[in-house]
Amino acid sequence: MRVLICGSRNWKEEDVIPEYRIEEYIKTLPPNAVIVHGAAPGADTVADRVARERGHTVIEFKANWTLYGDAAGPIRNQEMLDIGKPDRVVAFHEDIVNSVGTKDMIARARKAMLPVEMFNG
Repeated sequence: MRVLICGSRNWKEEDVIPEYRIEEYIKTLPPNAVIVHGAAPGADTVADRVARERGHTVIEFKANWTLYGDAAGPIRNQEMLDIGKPDRVVAFHEDIVNSVGTKDMIARARKAMLPVEMFNG
């Protein structure tokens, strides 16, 4: 099972509620689950740390802002789907309506017919 975790950049690693939600979600995954994320600050960073602590394989996709400018986020999001091949996408965001990157990831996942779970902060 491959799970793509994405979400808010505004959450800091020390924020207890989102960290708890991400940790509780990752605890429900089978031991062989692979976590895919975009290596962004916030939800991705928390998911990375928690997944590694629990022994999951983690695959990071860093956006190349220098090369692609504002298009880097959407390009990275598509690469996470095309190369990371997740079975589902899980989004953690405190304001999904006004999100840019997370909303783009969700739209791409839905277009690819992947299940999407959303958790608000």
